[in-house]
Amino acid sequence: MSITLILILVISGLFVGFINTLSAGGTVISIALFLALGMPANAANATNRVQVLIQSFSASLLFRQQKLIETRRIMQLAIPTIIGAIVGSVFASLIEQNLFPYFMGTILLIMIVFMFYKPKLLFEDNPQKTEKPLTFLNYLVFFAIGVYGGFIQVGTGYFLILASSMMLGYDLIKTSAIKVTVMFLYTIVAIAIFMLDSKIYWSYGLLHAIGGVIGSWIATKFALKKGANFVRWVIIVVIILTALNLFGVIDPKPFFNQILSAK
Repeated sequence: MSITLILILVISGLFVGFINTLSAGGTVISIALFLALGMPANAANATNRVQVLIQSFSASLLFRQQKLIETRRIMQLAIPTIIGAIVGSVFASLIEQNLFPYFMGTILLIMIVFMFYKPKLLFEDNPQKTEKPLTFLNYLVFFAIGVYGGFIQVGTGYFLILASSMMLGYDLIKTSAIKVTVMFLYTIVAIAIFMLDSKIYWSYGLLHAIGGVIGSWIATKFALKKGANFVRWVIIVVIILTALNLFGVIDPKPFFNQILSAK
């Protein structure tokens, strides 16, 4: 592995970790990079989980240090999410290779709708809801998020933000703490399932994760409320480009190959 490729993996991981901690959706950068480097779509989906696991673990520790994580409530939410992730991960492992890019591309385009539909609702506080007991609907929603997250991961953070803020009433900071902690817990299960199918490129994933941890630390210290709208627009652009790549409209491989071959 060349020094150039190592730098690309680490630096891109930094941006992904920063975006995922500040908001969500940075995973599309990881997927785009892995696809451009020649990985099959399902392998890119699996390898991406390494960065998600390590970065979300790092971010959850930082939130825990600030005493923003309610362990009991998070475990209540994590259990149905983990069960859902098992279902989604098995489905992702079994799906036909030639169909996976179209599933992924379609879901990415759907995510744009959530970006434009009243984005401020994702960050509104409603503390009156935080003390209410969880309902069957709450468990069902987090199970569905787990299925999606286990299947594709991209954009899962937005669904967790949406559910945690609008359904449970948590503010942006606590919502982010819930998001990264639940994501860490269900990603453990997802990676275990993907490992059985031998689709993880560990060297790529670990180098990408190093940058992710750095980006996560910077984002947490920088303050979660700054730059959210800018990040949203960056993610929209990346989603569009990645979806176009998956559908075969554009191909960034020549660009990356030129960078990697440059001396």
